[in-house]
Amino acid sequence: MSHYIHHIPGRLRVRSNSFRCRTAAAQTAHDQLMAMDGVSHVRLNPRAGSITVQYDPDLVTRSQLLAVLEDAGCAGVMARGADASSQVGQLFGKALVGAIVNKAVERSAVKLVSVLL
Repeated sequence: MSHYIHHIPGRLRVRSNSFRCRTAAAQTAHDQLMAMDGVSHVRLNPRAGSITVQYDPDLVTRSQLLAVLEDAGCAGVMARGADASSQVGQLFGKALVGAIVNKAVERSAVKLVSVLL
């Protein structure tokens, strides 16, 4: 299951298909997040498959918020802390290598066509 996490201190947005198909778990996560000290607003959008949390970064950490989502069963296994940046780096590396390979194949095809003509 894929997840998209956008975070700036004070605002966390998570997109996941689990918010669409597990509405009871998503509502549980919503309620648990709202009960946390430091969380001021939680917006659950099942149609978009996302949840947005407004919070005070001095009272709550991103890891704590993600742990609540994970414990509620609506976010699967999410990376935390250094693991998240490691996964982002791996994904970026794969995308970069893919782009380089595509460009090399494209240039090779152009050279091959120009030689044949």
